Amino acid sequence: MNRLWPYVLGSVALGLDAYVIAGLLPTIAADLGSSPGAIGLGVAAFTGAYAVAGPVLAGAAGRQASRSLLLALSLFVVANVASAFAASAGVFIATRLIAGAAAGIYSPLSSAVAASSVPTERKGRALSLVLAGLACGTVFGVPFGLLIAERASWRWTFALIAAVGLLAAVGVALRGKGRIENVPAPSLAARLATLGQIPNVLTMLVTLLTGIASLGLYTYFVPLLDGLGHGSQRVWLIWVWGAGGAIGTLFVGRIVDAVPRPTLVTAAITALLALTFALLGWNPSLVMTAISVFFWGLLGWSSLAPQQHTLMTANPQDGTTAVAANASANYLGSALGSTAGALLIDHHFAGAELAYSAAALAILACCVQLLRIRTTRS
Repeated sequence: MNRLWPYVLGSVALGLDAYVIAGLLPTIAADLGSSPGAIGLGVAAFTGAYAVAGPVLAGAAGRQASRSLLLALSLFVVANVASAFAASAGVFIATRLIAGAAAGIYSPLSSAVAASSVPTERKGRALSLVLAGLACGTVFGVPFGLLIAERASWRWTFALIAAVGLLAAVGVALRGKGRIENVPAPSLAARLATLGQIPNVLTMLVTLLTGIASLGLYTYFVPLLDGLGHGSQRVWLIWVWGAGGAIGTLFVGRIVDAVPRPTLVTAAITALLALTFALLGWNPSLVMTAISVFFWGLLGWSSLAPQQHTLMTANPQDGTTAVAANASANYLGSALGSTAGALLIDHHFAGAELAYSAAALAILACCVQLLRIRTTRS
């Protein structure tokens, strides 16, 4: 597992890059003479490019995995350096678009390569380790990046992202050609056929619904806590959520490797996530809120590894494309959840009502997963 560190470090950079801008919008906008809304398009550019580039390009990149990983990371680093030196909103948004496309290629390809680099019985752990990097970059890297922006400048935050990405690129380069496993790279028609298979569609739909429920609700973490009467406790509760996420991604791989059918792991996670959200709304005491927030982070982040394992197992000839599309579904779920949350808040939903709404989506995700299991018997 020690040889997987470049992929983990690259995922840390991606997690930081994807979410840190949200906390820097006013600062960046003021510095570039623009509006927060316009700079917010940089987030949309990143996630949109990620969602498109992954399924379309990552599958083909697997035929020369070492070169493709290095190229994607190099482009990611250059784009973040360009973001740090951006002199206008237009340039900033363009660099976010390039960074997102590079991330969309790197993320699923690194997961596929990591899984193919270890024995079959350790594949779940390899996938969870790479995803742990993404979780840690999001949960712990973002506050650190915001602290750097506060003490120095938002430009130094992007310099930090570039530095982490550069270290990952050096790690990939040190491993060298021939020591990094290539993965199957079918034709475009075959990749599109993979995306259209019913079991794959159902798996990605579960990821989408889970993303809407978990990441969408996290966008409104503060209004949620305000409604539960714990707004003043938000700082340490955010860290509790993050600790749960880090633990979940680190240890879910062992469960996936131990259970013959990872689809059952996903069903259990979505069911427990629904229960967690229901308890969060039902008992708003501080102790129960802290426990619920911890398991929310743990279950939400741990849901991705069994999904990736399922897709790679079901698509041995094109697991990279399937995993890329699944990652896109997760990002899309976050975006849809954020939009839906805004509408709910505008209609005066707060606290328990937000938690119950997330619980309903998690229940729906569990039902779709059970349909997937019943349909495919795997």
